[in-house]
Amino acid sequence: MLVNYPWVIYMLDYRIIGERLKKKRKSSGLTQEEVAELVDITVVYLSKIENGHVRPTLDLLCQVSEIVGIDLVDLFSNVSTNSAAYQNEKVVRMFNACSPAVKPIALDLLAKLSELE
Repeated sequence: MLVNYPWVIYMLDYRIIGERLKKKRKSSGLTQEEVAELVDITVVYLSKIENGHVRPTLDLLCQVSEIVGIDLVDLFSNVSTNSAAYQNEKVVRMFNACSPAVKPIALDLLAKLSELE
């Protein structure tokens, strides 16, 4: 039996979880309608999960992840706001999208931000 610890819920970034589910759902060729029907939820609720606007139960996340084909380890990897690797992949994507002229500015800004406590 799972126990609900509200203080743990707020430590997870549900936007990342939702983004990963959505990306895997699309790459698996599944529609929101198909997945929602298989787990017996509305398309609106699945959309809210994928956008990080709700905090679904672990049971529901297990069901959805199984259907779209993503391992729970991959789904929950580095989604804790306390994790040292939190949002690393997003930072790298954003940095890579910068022009060569902007990259030194971005690095300088990150260096200054890293000095804040």
